[in-house]
Amino acid sequence: MKAARIYGANDIRVVEIETPKPEDHEVLCKVVRAGMCGTDYAIYSGEFSFVKQGLVPMPMTPGHEWSGTVVAKGEKVTFFNEGDRVVGDTCVSCGHCYECLIGQYGKCKKCQPVGTINPWDGAYAEYILMPERHLMKLHDSISFENGACVEPAATALYSVEIADVKIGDTVLVLGSGPIGIAAAKLAKLMGASIVAIVGRKDFKLQKSLEFGVDAAINTSKTELRDGIRDIFGRFGVDKIIEASGSTALLNESAKILNLGGAVSAVAFYEKTVQDFPIDEFVFNNLTLKGSAGSLGMYRPILRLMETGMLDMSSLITGTYSLDEVPQAMVDMKEKNETRIKPIIKFD
Repeated sequence: MKAARIYGANDIRVVEIETPKPEDHEVLCKVVRAGMCGTDYAIYSGEFSFVKQGLVPMPMTPGHEWSGTVVAKGEKVTFFNEGDRVVGDTCVSCGHCYECLIGQYGKCKKCQPVGTINPWDGAYAEYILMPERHLMKLHDSISFENGACVEPAATALYSVEIADVKIGDTVLVLGSGPIGIAAAKLAKLMGASIVAIVGRKDFKLQKSLEFGVDAAINTSKTELRDGIRDIFGRFGVDKIIEASGSTALLNESAKILNLGGAVSAVAFYEKTVQDFPIDEFVFNNLTLKGSAGSLGMYRPILRLMETGMLDMSSLITGTYSLDEVPQAMVDMKEKNETRIKPIIKFD
């Protein structure tokens, strides 16, 4: 099969590798769509902090956002059949430890992220092999494009849950990438009264408003404090989703939140956060939680998509073939002004 594999910084090649064969509890899936993520680009460019730490062995096949169909299965697979439409988790657990046996796959100490750190081979390939326990069926009413966006939507949902967004809360989302935009939409669906998003690109902010976000602040044109005052007024900001990766905005969050507020940090920063205002967090009873993961969030996202309450396809801003992946990586940087979610189309 063909696969796009990263061999080092700025070195990705489409090569022929052996098609994997499913063992007893494994399923071989033909990839139909694969989403391209900022993390994929950070691995490719060498900027990813885990690459610098030597935790991403090369060569490797990236790609943790995908949808496809079952083409073969192991003898002990019971839930899936050839032709089933599927999406897969972002981690592959060992399947044998206590945490796995009780279904807490995200706590497995031997868990391998798909296509990222210590990777299980990802979806920048014609086929991907997955254990049955890490697959979910994709309803016929959900497009493969939306299927490839289940993972970023699930990651966004986890960040909203970590922030403990409640009915009536006011929510500020920092960052207008796909996870930020999805988090803003999901916060609204979870009952937030006002949701605003912060970014620096008019194209992305306009997409956010079309997606159902209440208001947008372009910090290249408006001071953040002024925008917050105009939008939230006397209500202030109860919860913040930090999806920008800006350490300056993370530090600023302590000065923005209402007393007792919470920040959910879902971005990667690729650096140490300097001058963090810890005393303000303590004095104002604020909460800062990391939000890395999507395990357990697929089912609600799939239900929202199936019922028509969530459609991520409008955030797709570029389509590439597998052979065009090297150019797609270049475009990830050069077309950042208008790039939200590029996807690889295999058919």
